[in-house]
Amino acid sequence: MAGLVRKCEVNAIFVPNLEAELIPGVSAAGFSLGDSFSNLMRLIGPVDWYEADAGIHDVLLRSKGWVGVRKKLGFDGGVVVTLTYMNSLILLAFECSEVLYRIVVGSGYLGTFNGVRVGDDLLSLEKNFEIDFNDVDDEFLILKDKSYIGGISFITNYRASLMHAPDQTIKFISVHDWDLR
Repeated sequence: MAGLVRKCEVNAIFVPNLEAELIPGVSAAGFSLGDSFSNLMRLIGPVDWYEADAGIHDVLLRSKGWVGVRKKLGFDGGVVVTLTYMNSLILLAFECSEVLYRIVVGSGYLGTFNGVRVGDDLLSLEKNFEIDFNDVDDEFLILKDKSYIGGISFITNYRASLMHAPDQTIKFISVHDWDLR
């Protein structure tokens, strides 16, 4: 992992690799799925911590570094922890296993998946894939030769099927491995 990341020495704030390719089910922004929470905390350095109900949206809008959020899951006492970099440019997610299971990249991320990046038209994926709307999670999945490509999904500005909103822009790309939760 050390070769894939960069550190900004000016403010001692860790700066992720914003040009790293997105590899479904494996990595994005220089982070690898399966990395431990404790190792990543040592890597990224200072984090401002908040509870999920602490007006976090405004905090994220102003953030120039890393913001950590703890959110309780249901009644079972489980917790989701997210580390967000610069207003949702990058979000790292951890659950009970305390390993990184999801990396979400947003506006300003320069890396691509198959030549497609955040800010592109969703239909640009049709050059190489079929697109399928997952109405449970309001995201788009891709298929190649009638088989789903696991470990990646696309979130758009509308969060609706192409039938209801044919012109959609990719706002976020999620690289994940749900089995790591």
